[in-house]
Amino acid sequence: MNWAKEIALKIIKERPNEKIYTVASGVSPSGFVHIGNFREIATPYLVVKELKKLGKKVRYILSFDEYDRFRKVPGNIDSSYEQYIGMPYTEIPSPFTENESYASYMENKFLNELKAMDVEVECIYQAKEYQSGRYNEYIKIAMDNRDKIFSIIDDFRTQDSTEEERKNYYPISIYCSNCRKDSTKILSYNSNNGEVEYSCACGHTFKLNINNATNVKLQWKVDWPMRWMIEHVTFETGGIDHSASNGSKAVSERVAREIFNYEPPVYIPYNFIGIKGGGAKMSSSTGNVLTITDLLKVYDKNIIWWFYARFDNMHAFDIALDNDVIRYYSEFDRWVKLYFNGNIDEKNKNILDLTNVKKEYLNNPSFSYLATFLPIVNFDIKLLKELLSKENIDVKTKEFRHRLELATNWVNNYGADYQINLLNKRNNEYYESLNDLEKKWLDDTKKLLNQSYNTTNDLQTALYAVVKDDTLVDKELKQVQKRYFQILYNMLLGTDQGPKLGLFLMAIDKEKIKKLL
Repeated sequence: MNWAKEIALKIIKERPNEKIYTVASGVSPSGFVHIGNFREIATPYLVVKELKKLGKKVRYILSFDEYDRFRKVPGNIDSSYEQYIGMPYTEIPSPFTENESYASYMENKFLNELKAMDVEVECIYQAKEYQSGRYNEYIKIAMDNRDKIFSIIDDFRTQDSTEEERKNYYPISIYCSNCRKDSTKILSYNSNNGEVEYSCACGHTFKLNINNATNVKLQWKVDWPMRWMIEHVTFETGGIDHSASNGSKAVSERVAREIFNYEPPVYIPYNFIGIKGGGAKMSSSTGNVLTITDLLKVYDKNIIWWFYARFDNMHAFDIALDNDVIRYYSEFDRWVKLYFNGNIDEKNKNILDLTNVKKEYLNNPSFSYLATFLPIVNFDIKLLKELLSKENIDVKTKEFRHRLELATNWVNNYGADYQINLLNKRNNEYYESLNDLEKKWLDDTKKLLNQSYNTTNDLQTALYAVVKDDTLVDKELKQVQKRYFQILYNMLLGTDQGPKLGLFLMAIDKEKIKKLL
């Protein structure tokens, strides 16, 4: 059983009488949504799939926290955006496009990524919800219970509060009607009629009414439980930074019960995701991000789902863009073959089920072959196709074209260390270390290169025949063949190992090979 099904069963056990299971995700459009943020989507989405398999009706919602304040200029945004700090994301211009807000640009980019990953979700835009008046009733409830809310928050604090802090606490932020920033201070609140008077750092003073205000937002630890209640959320996930015993989740659960009279949803935390070799933790606010768009330039979407599906929610893991990309492709391709051959164990079958992989995936060529031979043929796609056709690889499928694009992107952007290059001159020092028989092997190899071969396997068979000796038993012959290939790799590449020689020798100019041998 995979971890997503275990969580689905836990939800059903704890909430057996739900007619519709509402599963919630939430992201902030503070910057580009990175692959760590995507776990906020992937974790509940995979649970949604398991709930549906178990016959449950499910509503899956994604909340865009676009009415939050702009807190910090990300590292990849012009520093002039400091002028917008304190304003809601929906009222800041996009740094990359015209006639679009900061929020809508980031949201649309992320929604395109979700579409590319086949994620179907109902989106809730918080600026629209707040400004429509949908939450005003609950804002009034929070304001009328501000002393209780302060006491709940105070219970989780390590330092004692003062009466002055209690007196001045209000569970809302107000965006100034003049400058649209939240640098406001509440001067008074009349619980009888809901009237609030505030002043702003810009010098503006104003009165508004909570019952019909459009520029008021609940603070996070009150906003979150309010939305649980109004959307009737059954299940939600959150990062481990929110999930500590004295963190925002713990505070929000008490606010949900004691202020909004709602039992909090079943909740699980999830751990962080890193970039292999990236060092610092990913953060939209710093600009140190790797997005799903970036991943989709290198990885098939099924493999991306496999990353998120194979590790349970609390398993921190890294996604690599270095040479481990080759290993991940080889491993996933092997599991897919086992999956469709029916030779896979139950656990890995359940994991592969979550990746949406289809049988057409088997049409994909080896990523390793493409990544290895693209630079060898100097990115001559026609020559590459002719070469791989001799490996009995169908180069006319859409899967081939797509994987070729992915391999090209990886080699050009990340795979410099993986590229294989012929030696510039003959490896004389190594050659002189060989015995007479081994030197004869090289002479015989040059002779067989004068012949033509229909397939790379034909050439591979001819290479094995160079050292064939009827006096050797199988184990001894294998050792001799291993030594022979090691010699060829050293004479051609200066290393003990390399790509499949039958394919490699067909890809390289024969005269260059003869000179090196």
